[in-house]
Amino acid sequence: MRTRAAIWVAAVVVLLSSSSLAAVHGSGGPAPAPQPPSDWIGPDGNFPFNWDYSPQTAINGSNVGHLDLKWLFPLPSPRNPSTLGSSVIITPIIAQGVVYYITSSDTVMAQDAANGQVLWSKDLSLNYNYPGIGVAPEAPNLEGHYHAIWYTTVVRGEPLIWIAADNYTIFALNAASGAEVMRLDYLPQGVSGNYGFYDPGGKQMVIDQARGILMVTVSDSEGTDAGRGFYEGWNVTASPPTLMWRTFVMPPQDGSDPLWSLHSVENASYAWVFNGTAQVNLKTLPNSTLYGMLYGDWGNMGFDGANSYAGTGGGWGGSDAFDPQTGIAYVTTAQPSPDWNATTRPGLDLWSSSVMALNETTGRMIWAFQTSPHDLSDYDCSWSVMLANATVDGQNQKVVMKGCKNGYFYALSAATGKMLWYFDAPTIARTPASQILDPTNRTEMVKPWANYPSTAPYIQNPCNSGGIESDPAYDPTTNLAFVATYNCPTYVSVVPTVGPGVPYGSFGRNLEYPPGGLPSNTSIWAIDVSTGKPVWQFPIPDVGFRGGVDVSGGLVLVPAADGYLRAISEQTGQLVSEKYIGSGLCTQPAVGQDIQGQELLVFPVCNGNEVKSPLPVNNGVMMALGLAPFPTNSTPTLTETVTSTLTSTLVTTSYAAGVPSAEFFTTSALAVAFAAATVALLALRKRRP
Repeated sequence: MRTRAAIWVAAVVVLLSSSSLAAVHGSGGPAPAPQPPSDWIGPDGNFPFNWDYSPQTAINGSNVGHLDLKWLFPLPSPRNPSTLGSSVIITPIIAQGVVYYITSSDTVMAQDAANGQVLWSKDLSLNYNYPGIGVAPEAPNLEGHYHAIWYTTVVRGEPLIWIAADNYTIFALNAASGAEVMRLDYLPQGVSGNYGFYDPGGKQMVIDQARGILMVTVSDSEGTDAGRGFYEGWNVTASPPTLMWRTFVMPPQDGSDPLWSLHSVENASYAWVFNGTAQVNLKTLPNSTLYGMLYGDWGNMGFDGANSYAGTGGGWGGSDAFDPQTGIAYVTTAQPSPDWNATTRPGLDLWSSSVMALNETTGRMIWAFQTSPHDLSDYDCSWSVMLANATVDGQNQKVVMKGCKNGYFYALSAATGKMLWYFDAPTIARTPASQILDPTNRTEMVKPWANYPSTAPYIQNPCNSGGIESDPAYDPTTNLAFVATYNCPTYVSVVPTVGPGVPYGSFGRNLEYPPGGLPSNTSIWAIDVSTGKPVWQFPIPDVGFRGGVDVSGGLVLVPAADGYLRAISEQTGQLVSEKYIGSGLCTQPAVGQDIQGQELLVFPVCNGNEVKSPLPVNNGVMMALGLAPFPTNSTPTLTETVTSTLTSTLVTTSYAAGVPSAEFFTTSALAVAFAAATVALLALRKRRP
């Protein structure tokens, strides 16, 4: 039976201090809504710029070693406990002293940041039984796989939490009560030129508060059954919301418009393609050259009269960026599908694996920058886009910064999309089959797979999990960007995508070969945004990376799959403190204040499968760390570590849906007693970094 977050556990909220368990307060009913402190600065993540930066200085290098566990909240099992499933995989939002997040069981949570007490919860009660969903092999695993949550203050005249649900429904919930204010069902049916399918999972959105426009995209499969991708804009001030525009990111899937890519370049103000070392300006190429490159781009996608066999969609993970001054959104696209066998998709495959600038009022594509032309390795350009006023080569300008799964980190002009610099981490051991192809070389643009003509298995690195598959961070006071890159070498064995016995939806790769992987490792990099040159590197051996990093208080906060939350000096790259959490970490903390103005780090401890963690798998918890009192003559040392052990045997007591809040909170006394037996705070220990 499906477990919902609204069918919660008996261990509702666990409050812990540095030395003892404290009683859960408010057991007689729901807690009053907190009021914001005078210096409240808004949600974590700097929406809509996505810097993952907080200007707070209360938590810093001199005291980060004294961060202590403030509260734990046990999470429910994911609805689909697969390799892609976890209890919560998204960084919470902290706004006005409240923590907001969405669970993989389709429940939105609002908790008091000071103590973890539930203020409200909202079960979205999604229906996944609709056309176009569940065809792709990975579709069931993506249900409950959330990546998009936003917070607004003025749209519809009230603070709202926005959730892009996995059944193509957008929910706007009152931030104080959880009441549903707006619901937008945008299930893509009857889409022009579409002959594939759309699946759940990973949809992004951008919200223009001043204009009342919400922009959303669709999620595609990794296989031949992928649909025709697009972005669209909705007027969310209207009741019901109205569709304003739809902009496609690829041609019709029956091959009926061989000029589509040419017209797309003609209609854009700027159009670029990356070749691994430089950018190719498509707008300045001779017409004959451009025609030879782009006529018939994507081919006919194997169209058989009913279905196509290639497609692409919008990006996923992280958040897209938005400039309120110009009304321009900076978004990304997924890889072309099928991922590893491109027999049905010859050409550059514009605009897959790209970064794009779209006018949110009209949907017009202002510029596009393709990062991996004719992508043969699942190198989509997902996760968050950063927009900043940054100094590059001595000039202050609006800059888009983006890392893609091909392992490159780019700085692009926000006005034109022109590449200002790129960073190719020297630690990435790029294999011969994983190079960026030359878009001007027709032979490379019709290559069916990476090691063609060989049919033998090969090693791909970066792997399909990406050389960069996480959110970067940016500190505007130092003009430094921070990004995690990693090696994840993987064997690839290419298989057919069409023909007798080949199922519709094939990825073009034998997903069962081989059963084991190769060693992984991660590096955290600090990059000087003015030059694109590295300032320092911090290695994390033996594990890959997912989620993102934060920068705050002169520290780079790094969650990792090995169970450690590390604090690294922003200036030197030296380890300041590390805390062993006890299970894999799959996303960066939210840095924000509780109602008393105390700074906290709030983050989920994830299902170990999500990050391929070597640690035991558990349902996970939501955790808050804060500063603990310590003697004034005491300073934390480099080697100080707080260790907490999370067990994988948290027994839960289920309740029927709709339990009144008074009854719900009364059970918390049981939670305290149970938590005392299952969660232990271990003593400080000395450990060399």
